[in-house]
Amino acid sequence: MKNLKNIIIFLILNLFLNLQILICQEGQNETSYKDIYITDYLDFESKLRLNKSADGIDNVAYSSIDGDPYIYKDFVTGNLKLKAGENIPLDLRYDIYKGEIQFRQKDGIYALINQESVSEVLIDTLRFIYLANPRPAPVNGPAESSWFIVRADGKCQLLIRKNIRLQAATTEKPYQEAHPAKFIHTKDTYYLRHESKSEVKVTAKKDLLNVLSDKENEISGYIKINKLGVNDLDDLVRIISFYNGL
Repeated sequence: MKNLKNIIIFLILNLFLNLQILICQEGQNETSYKDIYITDYLDFESKLRLNKSADGIDNVAYSSIDGDPYIYKDFVTGNLKLKAGENIPLDLRYDIYKGEIQFRQKDGIYALINQESVSEVLIDTLRFIYLANPRPAPVNGPAESSWFIVRADGKCQLLIRKNIRLQAATTEKPYQEAHPAKFIHTKDTYYLRHESKSEVKVTAKKDLLNVLSDKENEISGYIKINKLGVNDLDDLVRIISFYNGL
């Protein structure tokens, strides 16, 4: 029965998802990418030890870098919801640096690259959606296509984009020790996505009021009375929840 369930999952994924796999053979330092469908996974799994994100980037192992690039370092229970309506339970995690939703199947770690087929991804209590922006983004819009965390929902969504940077390694110098490269989690970026408008990056009160212009007076009054700001996530959640309730 368990084997039948696994086969069904493989068939569903084959219909809707395209996966990118980094194939790493023990004893080799070089890595290469290959796009395959889930049915190909059965053949590859029997021949190779499949691993992706654990090996790092540009031939640099994550294990050699201080810190880690994940929201959850370990895989956690989650759910993949396809736009066709299917729900697939998986062990998932989000790699902020690569901007990848990754899932684990047996000894393989896979990255989802056909994001447009997915309606949403639930990782633990976090709900992710993918926004594709192939067009040049406006100054206050998303810089590129990305996964976003939905923090408040309704006619206006409050979205969070996680950010990270890789600090370069330093070599040993007189009176200075060498230090390895390091992942540094930086400040989250907040966006508003109104049902009738494109998503907008919120950096100031005017950005928020421009998006919520149909209720500008009510929102301005609510912010003033409650002494709220747009740089605090909890305050933004209160403001957007108030707006969605009007």
